[in-house]
Amino acid sequence: MDDKLVMHRKTNSRELFLVSCGYEKCQPAQSYGPSARRYYMIHFILEGQGHYYINDRHFLIDKNQCFLIPPDVVTLYKAEPSNPWTYVWICFNGEFAQSLVKHCHFTEDSLILPVSDIFKYKDLIFEMMQHPKLTPANDCFIQSCLYRIMAMLEEQSHASYSDLESLDNFYISRAVDYINRSTVLDITVNEVAEYLHISRSYLFELFRRHLNTSPQTFLIAAKIANARELLLQTDISIENIALSCGYQNPFAFSRAFKKETGMTPREYRLKCASNGNLLNH
Repeated sequence: MDDKLVMHRKTNSRELFLVSCGYEKCQPAQSYGPSARRYYMIHFILEGQGHYYINDRHFLIDKNQCFLIPPDVVTLYKAEPSNPWTYVWICFNGEFAQSLVKHCHFTEDSLILPVSDIFKYKDLIFEMMQHPKLTPANDCFIQSCLYRIMAMLEEQSHASYSDLESLDNFYISRAVDYINRSTVLDITVNEVAEYLHISRSYLFELFRRHLNTSPQTFLIAAKIANARELLLQTDISIENIALSCGYQNPFAFSRAFKKETGMTPREYRLKCASNGNLLNH
């Protein structure tokens, strides 16, 4: 087996998506950092030992343990010189990533967890790396492996929802479903709150706490996601796509689209058509 295997493969999911994954048999004292990332990263130690430095703290990590690198925090990790580690790893992010990590019992004060069967994680990560090609089927397969990894961590941590989370998740899931089913309508945040029979302020707090965004921002993003799909998969005029996404004014639609993607609808359609695939904008 090679000493290092890496798959850079961003999956197409807002809730939880893979950024990359891999395997590495490190050399003595081999290190990464100091650096900060914009996503979560978990290493699963198969053999050996290593050192993890974060927030002026130092941890010695052994085989059959995993450690979390949170986003936007400067970290450094390096292999033990006399017994260098071998690990597999995943990089991921998404709207549900923070809550999933919390349910695994990772916290600022507990970034290292024991793992009961470390090679089950290795097998899943290797399975993911067998599907690098960008296809809908491979996307689903990688997503399923990623969720299985999180499920195993949650299971060994005896994760459970609090009473508040259970109620919040009920409202959030219904709100997201309603918005996604209503992208062709000119619905408002007030209408979403009325549909759920809750106040606008409570809806805002739910989205802020669980999705790290506002209902209005989420609503616009859902409409633009629908517009992107129509621009790529149909020859419908931009004016009619604007109407199909709940925008009566095509200029307002164009402004919202450019703010979300960095391009006008026309530029997006032309650029994607010339590349022959969906661009990650």
